[in-house]
Amino acid sequence: MFRRWWQRHGLSLVLVGVGLSAALFLRQTQGVVIQEFFALLVNMGGTIEEPVEPEILLQNSKLWELQNRVQELDQQNKQLKELLGYMETQNVEAIAAPVIGRSADSWWQQITIGQGSNAGIEEGYIVTGIGGLVGRVTQVTPHSSRVALLSDVTQQIGVMVSRSRYQGVLKGDTADPQFAQVSFYEKVPDVEKGDMITTSNLSVLYPQGLPVGKVLKVDYNAGPAPVAMIELSAPLVALEWVKVIAFEPKELDFELLPEQNVSQNR
Repeated sequence: MFRRWWQRHGLSLVLVGVGLSAALFLRQTQGVVIQEFFALLVNMGGTIEEPVEPEILLQNSKLWELQNRVQELDQQNKQLKELLGYMETQNVEAIAAPVIGRSADSWWQQITIGQGSNAGIEEGYIVTGIGGLVGRVTQVTPHSSRVALLSDVTQQIGVMVSRSRYQGVLKGDTADPQFAQVSFYEKVPDVEKGDMITTSNLSVLYPQGLPVGKVLKVDYNAGPAPVAMIELSAPLVALEWVKVIAFEPKELDFELLPEQNVSQNR
């Protein structure tokens, strides 16, 4: 009878005894065994790191700051070198200037550059970047200048298709500052996807032949004349350095162009 009872309940009694013994042992040792076992797992797996000393954290922070500064300076030097190289390919004298500010309420309408009248800049001077036209100087102080960008939807700039010489007016695009629209004067202009757009000889505020952008598509159903979507050549969304070119805006002469609305072709 005892053998039968032991076969039924013996294993349970042994497990209960082991559990009670382990609990009593842990209470007497205050969990030292578990702490040692946990430390062993940490050293073996390396999944949990020991707290880092404040001095080490400070050194790491300084190192990361220096690395970020070096990387930022490298990027700025790279852009400046590209701009200077681009300036050497142009046969005009120009003033290099850094972009030092944008207004929150007119982010894509204007920028502030870090050169002014002390460097010889005057209102009406042309501002370009790597790739092409950026805008024009509208206000000057001794050490800075304000520049109206091509992406300003209030600007209207006389442009033409380089290949076919067809004329139009460029306006900024409210949906994306890197794009613009060109409305043509002719009802059937010779313009195709991929055509390059430059400033026109009819432009009043800009000299002729400055690169503006490239045609992405043409809407022939827009009235009264077709409208082309243009991707601007200069990266207005990432301007850090620009060059300023001396230019004196033309005076309007309505007698020379009696049938052209040149007051809007600026």
